[in-house]
Amino acid sequence: MADEIFGIVSGIIIGVLVFTLAYRLLTVSINQAQYQVTIQNFNNFYSQVQTICQKEIGSKMTVKLQIPVTVRVVYFTDDNVNPLPTVVDLIERSSQSQGNYLCMQFKKEQELRCEKVSCNSHMPYIGALEDYNDLQIMVNKILGRPLIKEYTLTIQKNLNKEVVVT
Repeated sequence: MADEIFGIVSGIIIGVLVFTLAYRLLTVSINQAQYQVTIQNFNNFYSQVQTICQKEIGSKMTVKLQIPVTVRVVYFTDDNVNPLPTVVDLIERSSQSQGNYLCMQFKKEQELRCEKVSCNSHMPYIGALEDYNDLQIMVNKILGRPLIKEYTLTIQKNLNKEVVVT
C-alpha cells in the first residue's frame, strides 16, 4: 500500500515538473519570437524612413508600427550611445525627438539599438507604456490580445530636406 502511494505521489511530482519545464520552454520561445519580430519591425521602419530620406521633397508614406510592451522607446537622436534617463513623460506628451539616428531600446536592456539615417529626422517619442498608463495596452490586456501598441505614422520629406514622422 505504501509503495502504491509513493508511486502515485512520485508520478504526480514528475508530471508537474515536466509540465512546468514545458511551460517555461514555451514561454521563452514565444518571448524570443516576439523579440525577433520587434527587431524586424524596427528595421522595416528604419528602411522606410531611409527610403523617404533618399526621395525628393514632398515624398511621403504611411506606415503602421507595432510596439510591444517590452519596448521602452523609439526615437531620433544625435547621441546613439547614451540612453535617455526617463521617457514616460516624453511619450505621454508626444514630445519631439530629432537627429540622424533612429534608436530603439528594450525595457530589459541598457544599450540602444540605433541605425544611422542619411538626413536629419523628427518624430514624437513613441513606445508602449505600462498597462496602467496606456489605454490601448490596457484594453488589449482585458480582451486577451497581445500587449502591443499600434501607431499609424506618416513619413514625409519637407522643404528643408528633413524627414518628419507624424
